[in-house]
Amino acid sequence: MTTVKWTILLLLCLKTSILAVDLVGNSFIDYIRFVSNTSSVNIVIDEDIDTNFSLILPVDYKSKDSFKILKSVLDKHDMYLVKYDSIYYIKKISKEKNYNSVKLKFLLPDKIIPIINKYHENIVISKSKKTIIFKADYKESKQIKELIELLDKPTKTKKVKITLISFQDDEMQEFGLNFDSKVSNDKNNYEYKTLIDNLATSQVLSLTIPNFALDVYLSDLKTHSIIDFKFSPILSLFDNEKTDFQITNNIPYLSEDRSVDGTNNIKSNSFTYKDVGSKIEIDKVSVTDEAIYFHIQMQYEVILDKTLTPTTSKRSIDNYIKLKNGETIVIAGLKGSESRTLKREVPILSSIPFLGEVFKWSHNSVKFDTFAILISNVENIDLEEYGERVTPIEGVPPL
Repeated sequence: MTTVKWTILLLLCLKTSILAVDLVGNSFIDYIRFVSNTSSVNIVIDEDIDTNFSLILPVDYKSKDSFKILKSVLDKHDMYLVKYDSIYYIKKISKEKNYNSVKLKFLLPDKIIPIINKYHENIVISKSKKTIIFKADYKESKQIKELIELLDKPTKTKKVKITLISFQDDEMQEFGLNFDSKVSNDKNNYEYKTLIDNLATSQVLSLTIPNFALDVYLSDLKTHSIIDFKFSPILSLFDNEKTDFQITNNIPYLSEDRSVDGTNNIKSNSFTYKDVGSKIEIDKVSVTDEAIYFHIQMQYEVILDKTLTPTTSKRSIDNYIKLKNGETIVIAGLKGSESRTLKREVPILSSIPFLGEVFKWSHNSVKFDTFAILISNVENIDLEEYGERVTPIEGVPPL
């Protein structure tokens, strides 16, 4: 090994005087001995390390910086420092590739492996449950482990309650008018009246009503038969994750296939199936300490008749939402009509040609409804504290 002469000029500040230490032509071992003395640590050097090099230290160098500078020197010269108990060992970085495994605490390997591959394209990575396995040399292994440690953090999450209700506009407006004459003008009654007015006028608004109080107000509207609940799930939304929710029935639809066999027409029936019900899809989720942002697509579909080819009615929204902690977004004004046909017939007699029509009848009805969607950033409510400012409302159970 070629010996390279090196010089260290150390300027140490001791009280008001400057002490110059001039080390010329010394080996690496001499330098480590100096670091050990000035830092008061025990250092062992691998026997295969025998090198000299030049060091230029800053003018304001202090003895307490010895150990810090040593780590930088080792890193630049393919060596590293490892501690066992109270002893530090200096070793050469091996170029040999070895297998490494890292067990994840929070995330799944599928979330982290693509990011590792982006920065270490030549590394082959495998997984086993929550463990990442890869083969790399010392430097790359260290970089990959540091990257995994940086990424493997608990995922931020918030809970969101999505409530779909339906009502008749005129009934909601009449209830709001009667409400004014029944209750006092304190804060919780004002909140309730604000909710009723905005549902009746089909507006989009943001409310800061505590979630428990909102549940009480909706329960009161339900008690007075003003609204119908369609669904009200609570979903946990995770940062950068997609969430799906659905409650559906798999409904058969009749379809006909006609085939020809010689001169005879053979009619055969077959069925296709369709999912009908409630579907929610949420993506582009961003969770912060103060709020949650997300994109929501929601569909509510109902069956209008019980025929073999049933008709359905559908309501849907596609919107971007920002919800602060404790806030509720009300999206009202989803108006529509549902036409229902009720058919009745007398078995056997109704199948008689021509005459069978006498034994069949149907009734058509049209129902006009307004739908509203309430999306709440769910928070924990101190019921005792909130109960102190809530006065009884007619029809509302006490807190």
